[in-house]
Amino acid sequence: MKSRTEKLPKGRSYPLKPSLLESAVADGGLELPVELTRWDYKRNQTLEATFQPEASKWFEVGFWVTCGAAPSDRMAKIRAALESDGVPKFIRWAKEIEALDAKSPRRRERQYFKWEFPEPEA
Repeated sequence: MKSRTEKLPKGRSYPLKPSLLESAVADGGLELPVELTRWDYKRNQTLEATFQPEASKWFEVGFWVTCGAAPSDRMAKIRAALESDGVPKFIRWAKEIEALDAKSPRRRERQYFKWEFPEPEA
């Protein structure tokens, strides 16, 4: 699994560790390549994925996963939810795509997955 990470300012962290995603991909038996990009786009409080059905000059056929950063003081709650809910939902979504016949119209289309970080408590 390939991974790229943008540096963060103090007070911000990434809830998704590449090793966690890599382990989930292996345990889930995903066969297509998965690439993770972690970046600090403040409006991107999500785990997102794109299924790329055709190779391009930037990505090969497979899944491009992006994960935003969040305030460090919210990290424990976000990380726990991501591990118990977000990543398993991504794996199920990806497995459904992989299970499709290669000639299926759905398998030949770009598809998207989105899981939003839990809201902060008031």
